[in-house]
Amino acid sequence: MSQTRKALNIDRHPEARPRTWSGGASKGDGPGRAASFEGRLRRPPQDDGENLSLAATIGIAFAFIWIVSGSAAAQDYSHGRRLFLEKADCQYCHGWAGDGAGGGQSPGGAANLRKSQLDRATLITVIRCGIPGTAMPHFEEEAYSDQRCYGMTETELGSRTPPLPPSTTLPRRDIEVIAEYLLAKVIGRGPITREECFETLGERVRSCSDYPPAK
Repeated sequence: MSQTRKALNIDRHPEARPRTWSGGASKGDGPGRAASFEGRLRRPPQDDGENLSLAATIGIAFAFIWIVSGSAAAQDYSHGRRLFLEKADCQYCHGWAGDGAGGGQSPGGAANLRKSQLDRATLITVIRCGIPGTAMPHFEEEAYSDQRCYGMTETELGSRTPPLPPSTTLPRRDIEVIAEYLLAKVIGRGPITREECFETLGERVRSCSDYPPAK
């Protein structure tokens, strides 16, 4: 009796039933699927015209991405230039070209950034924190409220604390954009060229002709 019951239980469980293999397609593969698979195998490859068309489409797509990326980079530098010249008014001390030839009312002694070799991290620190004991202001408003700048506070620096800028303080992103502009267009560039003057001040500025053309 127990053997009969056990046999019935085994027979009811689908996983325990013996399986047969005919060497053909698996369960669910009918003649239609087999024919479809054979059809894909027999399908001829794309001709050269289709391949060339695909390659051309891919090439155009990459060219478009390259152009858009270049335009975005140029726009970033244009924005950085506006921040440098207008919002932060860095030209008041450093001059429009960053050569240290500031305005007549500036305190003087500003660094010639065109001869500088500052890297990005150091440049951002100088803009954020200024330089203690000099007229270089700190553009981060809370720079000396704690020890984030040079590990010193306003209390510790006393009279050597860099001043606030005469224009306005800047958010961190604006400081980074100015640094990127300076690194691309000013830092280490050497003498001012005629083309750079026109690019920065405009094609109608006659005094740009006083500068030598780029070599």
